[in-house]
Amino acid sequence: MDPKISFSTGYDVSKSSKYLYGILQGFPASPVLFDFYINDVFKDIIGVEVPDLNKKNPGLLLADYVDLLATSKENLQKSSETINAWSDT
Repeated sequence: MDPKISFSTGYDVSKSSKYLYGILQGFPASPVLFDFYINDVFKDIIGVEVPDLNKKNPGLLLADYVDLLATSKENLQKSSETINAWSDT
């Protein structure tokens, strides 16, 4: 298996590149490992304003992946770099 990752902003999607870290989607241990490591993934992420919430929302945590929310390409890039640095720890 050769996992790949890409980013989308509106209708634009980046080129795919190799995904070198983490557990593959569908791997039996994924849910347990996700619970151990995901708690602080959004630390230091800027996020976006969402109506009726008291704080900015940095993204969504789903079963085995993360959606980042950003108001600009620059903020998305910074958030991506922050998540990448987090994943190296």
